[in-house]
Amino acid sequence: MQPKKKVIVCPLDWGLGHSSRMIAIIHRYLKSDYQVILGGSGKSGDLLKASFPGLPFISIPSFVVRYYGSGKWLAPLLFFQLPGMVLSVFREHRVIRNIVEVHHVDVVVSDNRYGLFCKQAHCIFVTHQISPLLPPMLHWVEYPVYRVIRMFIHQFNECWIPDIPDQKMSLSGKLSHRFRLPRNASFIGILSRFETTPAVSLPESQEKYELVFVLSGPEPQLGLFFKMSLALALRLRKKTMIIAGFHEGCSSSVLPEDGMVTVVPHLNASHFKQVLLQARAIICRSGYSGIMDLVTLGKTALLVPTPGQPEQEYLAEHLSRQGYFSRVHQDDLDENRLLKYIGEQSAVK
Repeated sequence: MQPKKKVIVCPLDWGLGHSSRMIAIIHRYLKSDYQVILGGSGKSGDLLKASFPGLPFISIPSFVVRYYGSGKWLAPLLFFQLPGMVLSVFREHRVIRNIVEVHHVDVVVSDNRYGLFCKQAHCIFVTHQISPLLPPMLHWVEYPVYRVIRMFIHQFNECWIPDIPDQKMSLSGKLSHRFRLPRNASFIGILSRFETTPAVSLPESQEKYELVFVLSGPEPQLGLFFKMSLALALRLRKKTMIIAGFHEGCSSSVLPEDGMVTVVPHLNASHFKQVLLQARAIICRSGYSGIMDLVTLGKTALLVPTPGQPEQEYLAEHLSRQGYFSRVHQDDLDENRLLKYIGEQSAVK
């Protein structure tokens, strides 16, 4: 008997989006009878371990970008982190070479981790950001950065872009369609953890939340958005669920005894899918993976871009212009805006 081929799947630890879309990739490899190894770190790794508790996991730390600033301070903060980002690429390269050799890995799937390539395996890079967007002060270096990114992508055997090639229907817009694609790149369609996940039937008391907050992204903005969401939910007094994206402070939240507000750190895919399908209104960040999940389910949402993340600000504007979603700046999110949005969704339904 031929031994099963081995694949290691390793997403970036930057919120949960890079990890959640790898769930679909992992299911595809399992269906093709591969032996799958999980790789990663932080909350991203926690999501993979929770989703596939029976699969082996290897810790591969990734560089954590800090978004402590916004506006005029964000650009210099990002600039000073560049050396750390570059060093992490070379560290990852050394780590993956050792893992491939020791565990006899045949395929490496890297979601936005530029150092996870080696000649000893077939290496696949997954990204929707062929041409990333930078803060206004750094617009002038976007093309040079794209050239550097393309150079790294060319070290991989393949580059998978989770989107469609038709620019007019594209979800990622100019993030993947602005500049010439790397020669090894191809569009693979929308990726979502929900594409093969059956919805579960929930108890009657838990069904049809009027408002569902889906939180994601790096700290400290994750914690700030959690506090804002909880305060809004408590004031609105509507049946609400807050899915807190593994935010550590969510378990200590003080909630009313009437059960109008429910807070969970995370949900398994089946439960998550059913909650979203039955929600009257969804509020979430404009991270790309979350957007793909909602499009897969045929659901819309009020997008609240993470302050200081140009990619999320662009996606919210791009997709609201196309009519897929609505958007609001975090500073403008209040009870009146939420009530208006809930009313709009009720009118549609």
